[in-house]
Amino acid sequence: MTGAFNLTNLLKLSLTDPKQAGQALLSYDLSYDAICSIFAAAICASTAMLFAVDLVYETEGPSLTNVSTPWVFAPLVGIMTLVVCGAISWTGQRFSGLGEFKSVFTIVAWLQVVQMVMQMISFLVMVLFAPLMGIVQFIVFLWSIWIFVAFIDAAHGFDNMIKSSLVALLGSSLGSVGMLLMVIFISTLGR
Repeated sequence: MTGAFNLTNLLKLSLTDPKQAGQALLSYDLSYDAICSIFAAAICASTAMLFAVDLVYETEGPSLTNVSTPWVFAPLVGIMTLVVCGAISWTGQRFSGLGEFKSVFTIVAWLQVVQMVMQMISFLVMVLFAPLMGIVQFIVFLWSIWIFVAFIDAAHGFDNMIKSSLVALLGSSLGSVGMLLMVIFISTLGR
């Protein structure tokens, strides 16, 4: 590592200047063990929070607890995210990007942490100011997309947010389709 890993400063920077945060994160040159630990911890904590909030705040219609369990949901999110990381890495390289899988995985693992913090803020707003929840969720959604695209820009070294947006869209779509095909293939094997 090239410097001390300060989570608080990196989180603040991720929310205000995500491209610089992505570059700083990549400069740490984290090992796969560290990246996987961040990734797994963020997914587990986020899953626990989602299911806890779903149990506490019952809503009309289907809920997360009605359609899945944490033991299914967390690995599914993890696998899908890894497939999307591979697709974003591959897609970015088709556009002359420099991001290898490890770089993309690093920023996406950290993005899981950032999104978990944003979810916590959303849930706090839901508890304190329920009428504002829809607006806050929309803002958090747009903010997450901006951070995601800026992180991709940092990983691939494009210095072009339009190109990074295209890679984010194509890579995420390709990864999602790949995951869907994998699920269909696995389900046909079980028959």
